[in-house]
Amino acid sequence: MKYIKNKTSLYLSLLVVGAISSFGLYNLWKEMKKEEKREEIITTRTIIKDNLNEAFRFSKKTFPKQIALKDEQVNIKYSFNSDLTDYIKKLLKRYRSDYTSVIVIDNETGFILSAVGYERDGNQFNMSLPFSSTHPSASLFKIVTTADLLEKSEVTKDSVFKFRGRGTTLYKYQLKDKKSRWQRRQSFERAFAYSNNVIFGKAAIKNSTGERLFDMATDFGFNEKLMEEISLSKSVFEMPDTDYELAEMASGFNKRTMISPVHAAILASVVANDGVLNYPRVVTEISDNNTNKMIWSPQHKTKRVLEVATARELQELMETTVKRGTARGSFRRLNRKLREGLEIGGKTGSITGGVPFGKRDWFTSFAIPTNESHGKGISIAVMNINLKKWYVKSSYLARKVIEYYYKEVNPLNENISEAKSKEEDKDT
Repeated sequence: MKYIKNKTSLYLSLLVVGAISSFGLYNLWKEMKKEEKREEIITTRTIIKDNLNEAFRFSKKTFPKQIALKDEQVNIKYSFNSDLTDYIKKLLKRYRSDYTSVIVIDNETGFILSAVGYERDGNQFNMSLPFSSTHPSASLFKIVTTADLLEKSEVTKDSVFKFRGRGTTLYKYQLKDKKSRWQRRQSFERAFAYSNNVIFGKAAIKNSTGERLFDMATDFGFNEKLMEEISLSKSVFEMPDTDYELAEMASGFNKRTMISPVHAAILASVVANDGVLNYPRVVTEISDNNTNKMIWSPQHKTKRVLEVATARELQELMETTVKRGTARGSFRRLNRKLREGLEIGGKTGSITGGVPFGKRDWFTSFAIPTNESHGKGISIAVMNINLKKWYVKSSYLARKVIEYYYKEVNPLNENISEAKSKEEDKDT
């Protein structure tokens, strides 16, 4: 009897062990299947990215609507607004600069609403110019420097600095605190609005370091891969070695700090988003050609770059540039209802160099509805490259894009789309 009981217990024990083993094997099998699925997804995404990037590289005039995936064609959907893009193309064909690039980004999502590159030679468009990082950033980098100074030093917009000579130059003697009857005083706010290189150079030497400026540039996306679906070349910021190099870098008075038009729009977008960087995206989804089932969509990535208070101060400084600074002329005739319904800020920049070679006329800007229910608005970057002659200011083109977007694409209210400016635009 005892033997039978022991035998029964043994059988039960074996059954329990077997059940546990089977359960363990089942879990192991499930994990293996999950891993296989994960690897398959990663492989598919890698193939998509490689093929998409290849298509972008060789299709210089249009964005490909289909790419090959494992011997099959898949469909690509973009975030572009066709009406806005058509308007920008008409605008660029009207003024015909030697080279122009226009980027419009939705601040809340990071989706690129328009990316247009234009060449006067041949009167043609290309898709590579907006995504190339072969352009000196010029004074656009003052946005990064200002963020560092406001957040990590005692500099405020009301801080007053002394300087000698022209604010558009940057000589070593100008960085010395030597008393002179030619010495002038200027607030940091005005220095930003009028892009004073000397004050930015002196402010950086006295209140920052090369390491700090490098860290802030990295936070803003320099030396980093910004886009997932396109191999957007990295914007470059190099560590300064001397005080004079620090002044050059901080003011943007150099040809080594490189940026793309896409990244230029991001600089304004970070400020508009209260210090949050929404990584730019151009593809909304890729779907199967036969079933229309979504295969892949880019991840929405964000990171905090600035404290909210710092971003708000920067917004005020960029708004001063539009109201009273270097961009005031272009926005002087802005539609009154749009002026009341939007907070518009920007930063200008100009420098000769880069590829293609020429004098760059930069403007990066944000346009945020004053009514918060309308969201965070858009950011725009316009880059003109002029060879022998200037055709139109980049800030003027940005203003025209803002007007069109908030009248026709995303009206602030039903009346604005009907409101047309009675004055003829002559300030080109």
